[in-house]
Amino acid sequence: MRLLKLLPILFLFSCIDLIIQEEIYNSLYFTGGSWIEFAEIDSMKLESNDFTIQFWVSGGDVNTNEAPAMFSIIDPNDNITLAILRDMNQKNSITTIINSAIDKQEYNGLDWSDSDKFYLFSFNFSNTKGLNIYINDYKILNSSSLDVKGSTLNVGAIVNEDRTILENFWQGYIDEIRLWNTILTDSTIKFQSEHPDKLGDNYRYTDSLGIEIPTYIDSLIGIWRLNFQEPLTIIEDDSEHDNDGNIYSLSGFSVELSEKGAK
Repeated sequence: MRLLKLLPILFLFSCIDLIIQEEIYNSLYFTGGSWIEFAEIDSMKLESNDFTIQFWVSGGDVNTNEAPAMFSIIDPNDNITLAILRDMNQKNSITTIINSAIDKQEYNGLDWSDSDKFYLFSFNFSNTKGLNIYINDYKILNSSSLDVKGSTLNVGAIVNEDRTILENFWQGYIDEIRLWNTILTDSTIKFQSEHPDKLGDNYRYTDSLGIEIPTYIDSLIGIWRLNFQEPLTIIEDDSEHDNDGNIYSLSGFSVELSEKGAK
């Protein structure tokens, strides 16, 4: 994989130029050259090293010589802690980079060539159980635990904190991003993959006195629905934890609003 060491490139960045195409917007279509920046993972109100990141994504046509990256986590020394890339040569596989080691994972239920089919990617991080990666409700990988302290989260590219590494831009659709302050169970992930519009089978439980019982829903500390009604550069966190992100594009590139979405 080619990692570009760039000269200072802030002057090349432009606030995202969103191209309005449809009246109903459910996702963002990344055409290359754009990405979403979030804060360091351990600053987004995480209470432990057990957490879950989820993405609803879809593919489509690719016009690049680099494997597009869904997201990347880069440590303070500019090493890739974790990155997931869409494989350009096979429609049913992904390339994983874990602690800079590159591997390929295949899943017969995956078809990157179909832009209308969205998949729920879930990443369970745990010091005791390691990293588990799911496509819908199918576990495709179990790996050792990862240290994300001080690491930045970027969606749609491989990017480090000071942007001297900036490449492998995503080409495809992203419908929704979620951050949980807990490890989601297999049954929860299965339910979510079967019901894209629901986070759980019940939002709140109550006891015999009508008092709300805490559930895993209370651990949702970031949800970015990407359902824009107008062009924006800030990705607001609908969980009200103020973990907003920002969209950036290189000069000459843009992200489009799309009516496509998980169904």
